Amino acid sequence: MSVLAIHDLSCYSKSSLTVVLPVLEALGVETAVLPTALLSTQTDGFEDIYIENEQQQMMEILKRFKSLHLEFDGIYSGFLGSENVIDIVLSVFSSFSSLRLVDPVLGDNGKLYQTVDEGLCSAMLRLVRKADIITPNFTEAMLLTEMDDGFCPQGQKAIRDQISVLRSLGPKRGVITGIPLKAGGLGNAAWDDGEIRLFQYDDLHASFPGSGDLFASLLFGLVMKGCNFFASVSHATSVATYAVAESKRRGRERRLGVMLSPVMDEIRRKIL
Repeated sequence: MSVLAIHDLSCYSKSSLTVVLPVLEALGVETAVLPTALLSTQTDGFEDIYIENEQQQMMEILKRFKSLHLEFDGIYSGFLGSENVIDIVLSVFSSFSSLRLVDPVLGDNGKLYQTVDEGLCSAMLRLVRKADIITPNFTEAMLLTEMDDGFCPQGQKAIRDQISVLRSLGPKRGVITGIPLKAGGLGNAAWDDGEIRLFQYDDLHASFPGSGDLFASLLFGLVMKGCNFFASVSHATSVATYAVAESKRRGRERRLGVMLSPVMDEIRRKIL
């Protein structure tokens, strides 16, 4: 079982590949990487960030992959850095007959990330249309559907309407994460074809960069191993929530990203 992870690499702090790679490997999924950008740190909470987009390097790496006749069971794309990388990822999709998960990394807490512009938001729709599974957070779902509720708590009808628009874009399965609920707390709303389920959890009043990468990596790894989709969402929700709770309890500085060491113990205890 193998996955190609197309994400950025932050040299310091936990997010993207520094989360994706260890989590997938812990689940027993052989993981190759295609870095989209090299960053000094992740972008949430740091200033004067060095970022180098790796478009040329990506194309050269893909040439070598093809010469080796590599095959991947899954393709998992996340932070892309720039609009131009979309075409490279689409070419990867067309080159490999693989299950495709797209985590449309655009923003959080009602705002775009500092490296994301409107052009990348529009281009991301092209990638979403080719995905089998998508994992937008609540902000990203609003951007993709153009249904801006101003970060208001959501009821069942609003969630179903948003999922209906996302399904119409193409993905048969997906999860909207971190939805503020009218009933209180937060929820991850998942769909598999026409079936929708809501996984509720407590609002910990804390967020850590990399927690979305953690959730999507857990979800995709479990799906790749043959786990039922909704069961995978449930497990990923439980472990990702635990990771945020532990990061908060241990006084983790937010911008350093979610802690992974307690997650690895939880994966071994609850999943493997």
